[in-house]
Amino acid sequence: MFDVVQNQGEKRNRNLKPRKNNFSFRISFNVKKVLIWGGVILLAIFLIGYYLYKNYYSNYNYIKEDSSQYLVYTLDTSTNNQNMHNEIPYINIDSEDARLVNQTIQQYAESFLKNKNNLMVYDSQLNGEVLSILLRMSDYSAGYSFPDVSFHTYNFDLNDQTLMTDEELLSLFDVTEDEVKQKIELQFQKYYQQEVKKGFFASQECNYDCFLNWRGVQNYNYMDSVYYYVENGGLVAYRPFTIYSVYGEEEFFDEESYAFSITK
Repeated sequence: MFDVVQNQGEKRNRNLKPRKNNFSFRISFNVKKVLIWGGVILLAIFLIGYYLYKNYYSNYNYIKEDSSQYLVYTLDTSTNNQNMHNEIPYINIDSEDARLVNQTIQQYAESFLKNKNNLMVYDSQLNGEVLSILLRMSDYSAGYSFPDVSFHTYNFDLNDQTLMTDEELLSLFDVTEDEVKQKIELQFQKYYQQEVKKGFFASQECNYDCFLNWRGVQNYNYMDSVYYYVENGGLVAYRPFTIYSVYGEEEFFDEESYAFSITK
């Protein structure tokens, strides 16, 4: 009888063993599913964002007229009588300002290049949110071997696709027009000193005023026909001037002489 009671006690003890908590298991399993799917969704969002950035935003495709083209591309080319190649740019921005600039460039090129000796080329750079376009025109209509060079620039703020004013550009680089004038004047003075040193003329023969007169700089007007261009993160002022004279100064100057570095 004692054995029977003992066996019954053992059965009761076995029945008192803790059972598995199926509810807790289901919660744990659901949490894992949520975490896995959450990770998948985050990965998908990241991949979509990366694709949009790489193929849409980083290339500024969302502001372009033609997403298959660069922000600035060559619309038309031709060859002048000296076998030099003209290049007409097109600003590939879907904005009213860009359309007006493109129209202006094309109309000017049509008139300027009627003289088959003339040359028109361009350069462009993207620095941050500023897109800069530089036009260089070489006018051979006077019949000299060295042309009259002129420039025009356009600077676009890609945040709103508008054409920037000179004041906005100077403010962006925290410089004033007086500081620009000082930089240009200093560079002209250096040109003069270098020419004297290299023997193009003696200072007694042609003083600084004489030098400026040959450059076409009248009454110390250093800011005449100055155009701004953003290049390699810095502000550059392009100021045209005459390079030839009876002293053979055309051998001293080159294409970079027209570029006056304002900020580094």
